[in-house]
Amino acid sequence: MVKESRIKPVSRFNEIMDMLKGYSTSIYTNEDDGYDYLDDGYFCIAVLNPAGEDDLYIDIEDGFTLTYGDWDAHYEPYPRQYQHMCEDIRKFLQGDSYLAVVNCGKDWICSLSIDEPKINKAALKDRIKDFLHSADCDVFIGQMNKAGCEINCNFWDVKKSKTFRLRPGEF
Repeated sequence: MVKESRIKPVSRFNEIMDMLKGYSTSIYTNEDDGYDYLDDGYFCIAVLNPAGEDDLYIDIEDGFTLTYGDWDAHYEPYPRQYQHMCEDIRKFLQGDSYLAVVNCGKDWICSLSIDEPKINKAALKDRIKDFLHSADCDVFIGQMNKAGCEINCNFWDVKKSKTFRLRPGEF
């Protein structure tokens, strides 16, 4: 296997902005309120949701962080990781992926990125169970079966978004 060379994330700023042409964006640095976590020379690009719902944030630091609602993913500064991030951004913005947020009562359980253009409730439940099991969080599966849960499926185009409420025993 060929070892990948590290990239400088800030050197990809213009490329990312080109990818976002046609979308409304804001750019933040550590001089802006709420962005003091950014070191000098680093940026956060906010892709503004036209419906006023969750915006998509791209932190460009030593690596990349993509944040959408209650979900985030970190990408190391390597070409394949960068391409993976760009593909994730494209899928969210074009409606080929959505964010699934699971709550049990007032407790947040998990958030997952689902690479599907449509919601399949049965497949989604299986995906959430697999995720929680692989994260060694089976206790949450029991909690959700006992108390029920709510699954918010959030698309960039909010008209496609849906919320499911599962009664006790349905999960």
